[in-house]
Amino acid sequence: MRTLVLSVIVLFSAAFSGNAGAQSCDSLTNVCKGHLAKPAKKDKGSIFISDGQTYRALLDEEQTAEFTTTFYGGSTYRIATSAGTKDNYVIFEVYDKERNLLFSNADYGNAPYWDFKVESTVDVIIEARLDPNKKSSGCTVMLIGFKQLKK
Repeated sequence: MRTLVLSVIVLFSAAFSGNAGAQSCDSLTNVCKGHLAKPAKKDKGSIFISDGQTYRALLDEEQTAEFTTTFYGGSTYRIATSAGTKDNYVIFEVYDKERNLLFSNADYGNAPYWDFKVESTVDVIIEARLDPNKKSSGCTVMLIGFKQLKK
């Protein structure tokens, strides 16, 4: 399996400008924004605010996109993903810096989003790949949001 390492910046945006791929990735970004807008199950008075980054990668069935970020203690984060019209195309896994697996959405039917309450600050690596049983290639989009309580 090949790994595609990506940084915490907007990816491939210049490469997609003015072509059909941009519309596809843009529509996937809107799907992810919709996942961030869904209220948290435990706290109906909260919403998730994007961290301002759009994590994008063009993947085939042999590739994995890798993103690094920091989750700050005392916060709740939501990771939202999309790679098409169905919500379960993307498998994402969250690792600590020592590569200990902290979470895999594959254990939950490739759930398109998941909430994480973080007790102490931790640097994480998020790997995203297409589920080869559902999609062989395409644009994959991920957004990370943090919970903000409504006042």
